[in-house]
Amino acid sequence: MSPDVLNDQGTVLVEPILSLTMSHDGPVSVISVVGEMDMSNAHLLIELVEQLCRAPTPRIALNLSAVRFLGAHGISALLRSGQLAAQAGGRLTLRNPSPFVLRVLGVTRLLRHLERDDTSTPTGARISGVVAPPPRRAAPPHQPLSPSVADQP
Repeated sequence: MSPDVLNDQGTVLVEPILSLTMSHDGPVSVISVVGEMDMSNAHLLIELVEQLCRAPTPRIALNLSAVRFLGAHGISALLRSGQLAAQAGGRLTLRNPSPFVLRVLGVTRLLRHLERDDTSTPTGARISGVVAPPPRRAAPPHQPLSPSVADQP
């Protein structure tokens, strides 16, 4: 986190919890998400994507490389944003998801429902998908003691 900054009135400004910035990469609108997406701010992403979906065939990439936290509402916002883009005849991709985002989406098994755009990663540094661990196997059934051990006093 960056140090606090003073504004013109001498008031301390702190880094926002979430920052959304938009740029363009050719025909793709890139939304860079920085910080923490939780119940207090996830709606902001949905509102921005709704605005972008007013254009015909929206192409949107979410740069998630600087996301430090992704709560349930943030996950919901990603899924809803993808639905909005699809309903508008466009597409939404995830670009450079942070390790935390990959872990959360992998554990929740939602990564497969979101399209990834790894074109902006350096050559040879493709981000591998996170795979949730296999389900735990049930413990082997309890083996009764052998008669020779059970019969001992």
